Amino acid sequence: MWLLAGILAVCLGGLASAFVYLSVVASEPVLRVNRTIHRGEVIQPADLSVVALGAGIDVRAVPEERVSEVVGKAATTDIPAGGLLVEGVWGEPGVALGSARVGLRLAPGRFPDADLRPGTSVLVVALPDPSAVDQEVPGSVEASIVGTPAAQGDGATLFALNVPAGSAEQVARLAAADRVALVQTGSGR
Repeated sequence: MWLLAGILAVCLGGLASAFVYLSVVASEPVLRVNRTIHRGEVIQPADLSVVALGAGIDVRAVPEERVSEVVGKAATTDIPAGGLLVEGVWGEPGVALGSARVGLRLAPGRFPDADLRPGTSVLVVALPDPSAVDQEVPGSVEASIVGTPAAQGDGATLFALNVPAGSAEQVARLAAADRVALVQTGSGR
């Protein structure tokens, strides 16, 4: 009787050990973020890679098979490089109701030489027309940077800004006339 109980205990111990080992060793492929994706940027395939995550780890990472749901969506918050992609940090790209997206091409000296990342709050400042006399310069417009500013070969930088819809035409006209400067504000980021 004792011999049978000992054999049964050894068998159950072996099965329990095998279960624990397989739980620790078993893994599932999940999505990892390769570079910091800033709020508002569209997630590209190169921004993500696949890593194995132990099945016994309690992390709510996004499985590899959902990559098609994520690519092409906009980051709703900053997603740090090297971390696992988790639920709720992406959404539909677009412009919020009451806002408009405007593009600017600015020469050096027309924006702060700082890390102007997506989500940074700025003022779009109208500059006077050098050929006009006694002109009224429109007021500044609050905006936020969308996407990463792109440096051009001639030293200029391209910016995409979210501005209030009522000010979009004014900002676009001033940008086309090269009469705009950006000022970074302390609100937002």
